[in-house]
Amino acid sequence: MFTIKLSKQVIKFIEKQDKKMKQRFKTEFEKLSINPFGDGINTKKMKGSEFFRLRVGKYRFLYFIDKDKLIIVVEKGDSRGDIYK
Repeated sequence: MFTIKLSKQVIKFIEKQDKKMKQRFKTEFEKLSINPFGDGINTKKMKGSEFFRLRVGKYRFLYFIDKDKLIIVVEKGDSRGDIYK
């Protein structure tokens, strides 16, 4: 099982959301910590990058995996239109 670390930007983004979305994010992060490579969740490896993308409804989170330390670092979170800018 992996440990999830959230960047300050991601924490601020999640705090702005309503209670229902916060719970949905929490559920998806729990699934991600169990299997970060995609079974049961909507993830995708980003082309030309070490990052992966987690899709939760209209929101996206970019993360990378440190396999040696069993840590997933979620670097960025935002709506689909703004995350890739």
